Amino acid sequence: MGFIAEKLTDIKAKHGADAIAGISSARCTNEENYIMQKFIRTVIGTNNIDSCARVCHSPTALGMQRTFGTGAATNSIIDLKYTNAIMVIGANPTEGHPVTGAKLKQFAMKGTCIVIDPRRTELANYATYHLQLKPGTNVALLNMMLYFIMQEGLEDKQFIEARTEGYESFKQHVLSMDMNELQEVTGVDKELVRKAAIAYASAPNAMSFHGLGVTEHSQGTYTVMLIADLAMITGNIGRRGVGVNPLRGQNNVQGAADMGCQPHQGAGYFDVTNPEYHHKYEEFYGVKLPDYAGLKIPQMYDAAIEGKLKALWLMGEDNVQTDPNTNHVMKAMSNLDLLVVQELFMTETAKMADVVLPASSFLEKSGTFTNGERRIQKVQQVVKPLTGTKPDGQIIAEIMQRMGADEPDYDAEHLLKEISQIVPFFAGVKWNELGDNGKQWPVLADGSDTEILHTESFKLGRGVFQKATWKETTELTDNKKDFPYILTTNRELEHYNCGTMTRRTGNADILTVDTLMINPSDAVKHFIEEGDMVCIESARGKIDVKARITDEVKPGILSSTFHYPEVSMNILTSSVTDADALCPEYKVCAVRIRKSKGKYKLESAQ
Repeated sequence: MGFIAEKLTDIKAKHGADAIAGISSARCTNEENYIMQKFIRTVIGTNNIDSCARVCHSPTALGMQRTFGTGAATNSIIDLKYTNAIMVIGANPTEGHPVTGAKLKQFAMKGTCIVIDPRRTELANYATYHLQLKPGTNVALLNMMLYFIMQEGLEDKQFIEARTEGYESFKQHVLSMDMNELQEVTGVDKELVRKAAIAYASAPNAMSFHGLGVTEHSQGTYTVMLIADLAMITGNIGRRGVGVNPLRGQNNVQGAADMGCQPHQGAGYFDVTNPEYHHKYEEFYGVKLPDYAGLKIPQMYDAAIEGKLKALWLMGEDNVQTDPNTNHVMKAMSNLDLLVVQELFMTETAKMADVVLPASSFLEKSGTFTNGERRIQKVQQVVKPLTGTKPDGQIIAEIMQRMGADEPDYDAEHLLKEISQIVPFFAGVKWNELGDNGKQWPVLADGSDTEILHTESFKLGRGVFQKATWKETTELTDNKKDFPYILTTNRELEHYNCGTMTRRTGNADILTVDTLMINPSDAVKHFIEEGDMVCIESARGKIDVKARITDEVKPGILSSTFHYPEVSMNILTSSVTDADALCPEYKVCAVRIRKSKGKYKLESAQ
């Protein structure tokens, strides 16, 4: 700790506070995320703080803030009992969110279910309508649904008049679109889209659920806004059985953002560039703070490569394996003067660190997590930390102390009380009142929580219709001539993200390797058989992966997981991001394929 404190102090003195950055973790508690952003802002003196919420649901936060005013789920999973139809777009919940996925599957087996996904997922097998679109065309398809709802006169005119604004110009924009052209763009028959749109709009209550197949695109924010538009145009907001409900990528994505682990908003989502909120934070923390936004994760990499960012502190993230364009990320990490990593295991990122600080798991510490339905849940320590490890929050508290801050040792209850004083929607959260099932924010000062948002009005006052026009990603416009296939990424039930934790369990014996889904017609073209090794190449690099021949994907579309570092799938993915939220575009990658040369390729994967 002494070495780190000395090094950070030296870098700050020579290059300024903005030469240092931190990346927090959606797998750490609210309290740990809060103290991490507090450390970066109040001790280091920069807004260069981000988290992996950036690479999964930052477009959700931004898109829903622009339409509703609040970037969180409007309803709860229990509302499945009260809905008449569900729309699941860009999500494979039976694999990625198995608890919620089981409930969605139960509903799909007996109710109206619309699945919008490039793959024929398990849920798609039970869907009333499966709109199997080309990756990267969500905006086009949702505009088609909106068009047909308007054309059929199925708008909720009363809701639109009473609770929204901007509808007339929005309507003109949508009705000016050519459905034949969008049918060609998406690859989905316009009549099937029309039927699905009518089913959604005609249902007395309809809920939407979306995942990373919505957000991890160059037009992710625009897609989220159109999902919100769909809910508003049909009046599916503010009551039981309706709403817009993001399926989060990790257990505390919501909490990491709530706690201020983002460069433009502090704890509670206050804009750090707004003079009023800037003063509020300075008064609360008692220190001078920067009044301009810091760097987002992709910008941190660029700054490191340019020599402007000198030090990076990572808490519980394996960016080298999980972030796109692996070689670009590794180049950035290698160019730092100081890389500090807090980790449970020796990840690919930890291997590159100057200092690795062994951390404790969730069973070895106390705190709270906030799940996808805004539910603040308490976790309590059940075993002591392993010798030589400490809770992430304690590690941050100690570096703050070393660098002169008056910060007590990590105590979840104490930090939760501090959070409740600065985050308005945590105002009534008390450690001893969370019980077994927690509370859904906003929690009022009297302790009462909120199951459903926007029941009477939106945070913006009125909901705002937001226009969006489909535009092909530069990943394809720049590369599709030489790389004619589209690769998208997915997860499997047995493994969690990069597999840092699940590959150390018996699950590694069930699912032993990453595989590439390839349509039978494409396999025939390239003389590829089941189990063969396939060389897959993008503009960034190439890898070898085992073939799984299946009609779950259409011809021209490939899909694979990224659970195993031996495969390094993210060598292929690009640095293209959502234009506004800078969320990476994992879901569209231009590639070409061939059967791998040499028997050793096959043997190495077995």
